[in-house]
Amino acid sequence: MEIKIAMAGLAHGHGIGFLGSAIKHAGVSVTGFYDDENPASAQEASELFRAPVYNDLDELLRKSGANTLLTAAINSGKADIIVKAVDAGLNIISDKPLVTTMDDLNRITDVLEKNKNVKLYLMLSERYNPVLVTAKKLIDAGEIGQVVNIINMRPHRLSPQGRPAWMFDSKQYGGIINDLGVHDIDLAVWLCGSEVREILAASVSNKRFTEFDDFDDNGEAMLRLENGCIVFILESWLTPEKYPHHGEMKFIIHGTKGQIIADPQNNKVTLYSDTKEQHDVEIIYPEETYVSDPLKYFSDPKYKAVVTTQDGIQAQKAALECQMFAAYNSAK
Repeated sequence: MEIKIAMAGLAHGHGIGFLGSAIKHAGVSVTGFYDDENPASAQEASELFRAPVYNDLDELLRKSGANTLLTAAINSGKADIIVKAVDAGLNIISDKPLVTTMDDLNRITDVLEKNKNVKLYLMLSERYNPVLVTAKKLIDAGEIGQVVNIINMRPHRLSPQGRPAWMFDSKQYGGIINDLGVHDIDLAVWLCGSEVREILAASVSNKRFTEFDDFDDNGEAMLRLENGCIVFILESWLTPEKYPHHGEMKFIIHGTKGQIIADPQNNKVTLYSDTKEQHDVEIIYPEETYVSDPLKYFSDPKYKAVVTTQDGIQAQKAALECQMFAAYNSAK
């Protein structure tokens, strides 16, 4: 099956980045663009990928010939695009977060239920990170025994002068845990092979960028998985301007027989155990990427995807619930 991609919503560079890699795969083509919020971006993409700009979403869906819809729209605007595209029978590729409200998530799950042949792919790209793939192999091999707790830290650099205005509007942005934390919640579920049972705690606050009164620059949440593992996630926009990385992400996994520290910035996974000396583990590089995985998922009914429709929905649901929990605590 050929993958013919139309793009609606170009608010974030994740979308164009995906498209640039996707067209390198055989059988993939770009059929058109639409974005009434960012017409200049749509025109620029049209020239880059040699595909027309359409006047509205209905025209794009009706005339472009696409069988796949890619969106990187403003966070709060994705649901309307996705619902209409699913109803038109198109598979969906979306950057994260998928939505900003539970109502919008329910709208998407309802329309997917009515169109069971349609697949949705959320860019949960950390499942393809070689350092985290290596950590999962160690867990699956029993190297640290039963996983007891996981600490996932995801600091980012904000550089607000380069950010769009909608990011500082909580209704359009959707919150830091919903945006960044969806990765870390999904990672914990994937590493443990166990779904979220309950949210134990969550909070957000604005400590550094106080000039934005509708924005939180840090957030934390604690969750319990069905297998009893406790997960702590820390999300922030607090990385200093002079720091050498966009953010020093770290993933610490404690088990009954050992511990793993996964360090993507330095491409290193360190294993500590009861039976083996501390050592850095050889990194395992996955066969698939966040681009190849959905292309195969959409085109081959027998292909077992790394990230399925249900994976994306469940991760987004848990992230939304954490964001809502934090908002409730902050309002008290």
